[in-house]
Amino acid sequence: MIKKLLKYLSSLRFTILLICLLGLMFIIGLWVPQARLLKSIYLEWQRNSPVLVAYLDAFGLTSIYTSPITVTLWVFFFLNLALVMWQRIPVIKNRITLSEAKIADPLTVKGYSFQHSYQLSPDMDGNMVIALLRKHRFAILGDGTCFYGVKNRFAPIAFILFHLSFFLILLGGLITVYTRFMGYVDLAQGEPFKGDFSQYNSTPPIQMPQFGSLPSNRFTITSIVPSVAGFTPTGISIKLVDSQGLPHEAGINTPYSAENASFVFNHLGVAPLVILKSPSGQEIAGSYVKLDVLKGKADTFTLGGFNFKTKFYPDYVLEKGKPATRSMEFNNQVFTIVAEQGGKKIAEGTVSKGGTIEFAGYRLEVRDILYWVRFYVVKQYGVSVMYLGYAIASIALIWRLIFYRKELVGAVRDVDGVRYLHIAARSEFYKDLAEDDFTKFLESLLGNGRTNT
Repeated sequence: MIKKLLKYLSSLRFTILLICLLGLMFIIGLWVPQARLLKSIYLEWQRNSPVLVAYLDAFGLTSIYTSPITVTLWVFFFLNLALVMWQRIPVIKNRITLSEAKIADPLTVKGYSFQHSYQLSPDMDGNMVIALLRKHRFAILGDGTCFYGVKNRFAPIAFILFHLSFFLILLGGLITVYTRFMGYVDLAQGEPFKGDFSQYNSTPPIQMPQFGSLPSNRFTITSIVPSVAGFTPTGISIKLVDSQGLPHEAGINTPYSAENASFVFNHLGVAPLVILKSPSGQEIAGSYVKLDVLKGKADTFTLGGFNFKTKFYPDYVLEKGKPATRSMEFNNQVFTIVAEQGGKKIAEGTVSKGGTIEFAGYRLEVRDILYWVRFYVVKQYGVSVMYLGYAIASIALIWRLIFYRKELVGAVRDVDGVRYLHIAARSEFYKDLAEDDFTKFLESLLGNGRTNT
């Protein structure tokens, strides 16, 4: 009973069934709005059709990629792949084993596409032929009268490596899908990242993993230095110190990666230190405010009950009496600020670092101008497994296609006082080229031509 079950679980029919069922589940996932991927559409659908959605929820069809049905199908798929690999091991072992049973008469043997006879010089015997073949990395069984040889004997192991790589790539992909965390976080220079859920931006929404937790990284950004040439950003240097006191640097194409999490630079903004002073000159409020004001954008912030609308000019200049910027380089950083109270404008001014704007007896000071960055944060565990699978697949491909297996059987016989080498050979790949390949090889090896076929 167990043998029949294992036979079915490892059969091609079961493999095709699993692939079809998994394909069907993925098609359903494209048709049915998924709660995690299309949350707004799912919630609207739930309001309009609560009974239908409740029914689909019960069967896990609104979370199809992580539903018990899909997970079960994946378990059976990996079991099928593992059983196929296991069943191939004895076959591979038999192919790489040197056995005297493989020694055959080259004139009558079947399955060898190349068969030729060569006349040998009187001073060359079978043992010398075998020595030459061994010199060219053929493993030989037998003696000069009849022998079997194989080159790249272990090439069939690459077949198992292919299965293993496929297994690892799929496994790594699944681990990545089920453990992936994705979110965005805005951090200013000098601001610590503690890994709290509240630090992440609410939009775009955070994607929580099915298995696992938030990234546990802890670090503080020590400096943010953008590089700009004219109106073209050319780079950025983001320096940070982790919880162990070790320095790191991130940039446009160099994310900060640690503990299976990567912090990828996504966006740059300006973070001025603004201080609000009362009519008596007392500081009543102040903070670094993160403003998304680059490339001509406008942004707002509130402080001390007042609302402020801002625009930023990194290389300020007046053109025809209106504020403008000569470039995107941070040469002459200036804000235009409109102060509002109760929805009414009460003051407007141009403020640079160290400057102030006064309104209703109050004063707003821009004491410092720093920067903030937005990181795209992703944490997943399966990528290294996938890379290992790709590496093994590459090794297996090179092994199979370049160091492919070559086999031959041969015999040295004397006929009417003339010594002949009879050879039958075959190669694992490139069978149409095998004859030319073996002809050139053997003629070069023996130093003379073919006399008959």
